[in-house]
Amino acid sequence: MRLRDPKIPSTSSSSQASRLWLASSQPQVAEPVMPQRDEAMRLAPEPIMVSDTQRRVVYVNPAFEALTGYSAEELVGRACGFLRGPDTCPEVQQEMREAIAAGRPFRGDLLNYRKDGTAFWNEVTVLPVFDAAGELVQFVATQHDVSARHIAKDELLLAARVFEEGGEAMMITDANQRIVKVNAAFTASSGYPEADLLGQSPGILGSDRHDPSFYLEMWREAGASGYWQGEVWSRRKDGSVHPQYLVLRRVVGGKGQTTHFVASFSDLTERKAAEERIWRLANYDSLTELPNRAFLRERAARLLEQAGQDGQPLAFLFLDLDHFKKVNDSLGHAVGDRLLVELANRLCSALREQDVLGRVGGDEFVLLLPGASATEAAQVVRRLQELVSRPFVVGPQELMITSSAGIAMFPFDGADFDALASRAEVAMYRTKELGRDAFCFFTAEMQAQCTRALLLDNLLRRAIERGEFSLQFQPQCSLKDGTLTGVEALLRWNSGELGPVSPVEFIPIAESSGLIVPIGDWVLRTALEQMRQWIDQDIAPPKVAVNLSVVQFRQPGFPDHVRRLVDEQGVPPCRLELELTESVASDDPTGAMAVMDALHAHGIGLSIDDFGTGYSSLSYLKRFKVGKLKIDRSFVSNVTDSAADQAIVSTIIRLANGLGMVTIAEGVETPAQLEALRQRGCDQVQGYWIARPFPPEDLPVYREAHAGSQSLLQPRRQSIHSRWTRRRRSAR
Repeated sequence: MRLRDPKIPSTSSSSQASRLWLASSQPQVAEPVMPQRDEAMRLAPEPIMVSDTQRRVVYVNPAFEALTGYSAEELVGRACGFLRGPDTCPEVQQEMREAIAAGRPFRGDLLNYRKDGTAFWNEVTVLPVFDAAGELVQFVATQHDVSARHIAKDELLLAARVFEEGGEAMMITDANQRIVKVNAAFTASSGYPEADLLGQSPGILGSDRHDPSFYLEMWREAGASGYWQGEVWSRRKDGSVHPQYLVLRRVVGGKGQTTHFVASFSDLTERKAAEERIWRLANYDSLTELPNRAFLRERAARLLEQAGQDGQPLAFLFLDLDHFKKVNDSLGHAVGDRLLVELANRLCSALREQDVLGRVGGDEFVLLLPGASATEAAQVVRRLQELVSRPFVVGPQELMITSSAGIAMFPFDGADFDALASRAEVAMYRTKELGRDAFCFFTAEMQAQCTRALLLDNLLRRAIERGEFSLQFQPQCSLKDGTLTGVEALLRWNSGELGPVSPVEFIPIAESSGLIVPIGDWVLRTALEQMRQWIDQDIAPPKVAVNLSVVQFRQPGFPDHVRRLVDEQGVPPCRLELELTESVASDDPTGAMAVMDALHAHGIGLSIDDFGTGYSSLSYLKRFKVGKLKIDRSFVSNVTDSAADQAIVSTIIRLANGLGMVTIAEGVETPAQLEALRQRGCDQVQGYWIARPFPPEDLPVYREAHAGSQSLLQPRRQSIHSRWTRRRRSAR
């Protein structure tokens, strides 16, 4: 067999290889020359390789060179298996070898490798060539790159595997929306076996969470645009419903017609539960499970809008427990929390369906009463406060507690949540000022007071740096001989914006805001500096009394701080007297005694101010290192007329004498009061009858005016006072 005449010139790059092949493969029996076939092989688009019976390459056409990247010179004489690699399937290779050995044709796919190392799937067809005598002389192999077909096949296999084994539930329907296939994840999610679903409409999974129009629109959009996605609620075989995220795709055939729909479902149960938990955490109090401030504001907005449209009132209640901090401090927060939970349950049980109760703080509750008039709101508050006042049994503890409430009315007191909340809270604090365990309606007067308090709070914060504070001093005198026993330092504030502001107004604001600590420290420093100046001038009074707030007294390291200030000015500690109120020992008597003992050890004098107006335990009072009791002005003002006040003053004086303490009465304004105190054995007095507070530079004038005075009861006291007043004026 001759495939090409060696005399025909070759124009291809494989001409030399062709001659080698013809020279080595001359058959024993001559055959007609067929140049046309040679040219056809050279021009054939299919890659062709010819090998001898030893499976060595004798010819390749240009298409084969292009397929493999090898030239004919590199290929002729090589073994035919040169294209194989380590991943070529051994079973297919063995099948090919057996076919060739038997002289049979072979057709199969091999994973071969090009010259550059890239792999490709090669569909090989090997045909044996026999001579006229029937002897096998050559093999002709055609090649086809079928990589795309294998990739498509692999993708189909992968898709099928993903469909069957994937964790996402999937369903396939035909063009008529009849189920033709579901995967294992779908059967597990729905509870339906595949056999129960095939041929069924997907409507078998529908729930009453969606109306029929929802599903019709879903299928219409998927058919029109080829895609739909969204949340759906599906029904399982057991009847339960669960949220899913559905992606529905249309499958189009070769002619553009719809052939199938593919639906994939993601279970949203856990995500919905997590969203619900997050939403509740953001909108509900975790302890009582009542709405919090954020959710109340949202609900109030809707209720207020509706009330405005309907022309209906709405009552806004702010309720706060009285002295709840004592429960937490004495019994622990766990007991306090259980009490709050029980309280929330009680309050909820007494409300209408449309009422909204929420917790906005530790022991602060807000109640919205849509449609309630002022009279109805008052009735509700009384009922709730009666529930609060009933005993609470928390473990072995039986607790009694009261509450204070404030009420603001829509639309008179405010048009939104923040305005009503602010004004109801103002009314609640007014209730506490009036004695607690009651309620108040908001008034314009309260708003004015609140606005004024806020203004004072802001101005107080810069009063020290602006130099707006000053001290005045009021003499304290002995009732026995009229001598000066000391002076009390009194804080005065002359605001740049408001002018003089009464201590009665700004001291409570300073205490509630915490500003009393730096202000009190300024007073103490300034009083000691003034004492130092008086000592240097040899006119110093025996003592300077400085009022001390409870907040200051409880500051860590306070006794040592006071001693450092005293030492800085070089003032004898015995010349400083700190005036404390009875409340310093109300919460922690033992701690208060430790602070008093430390101050006493430093040589600093202590007195109890406004004695008789607060709570004093005699068992602790006798242990306090206190040298003086100050009788409050509320008892002194009526000591000449009220038998009760006379008895209280006499009792305080006898108590002080029995404990070895000095008594001093403040607020003495008439000679009759002075005489009544003297008759009852009071030791010292201060007040306008003795002298009004004066600036520090007037102390020399005061002392000179009273020089030689033996008694404050002498008739010439008025002339002394007039002389002192004239000297003050002339000195200025």
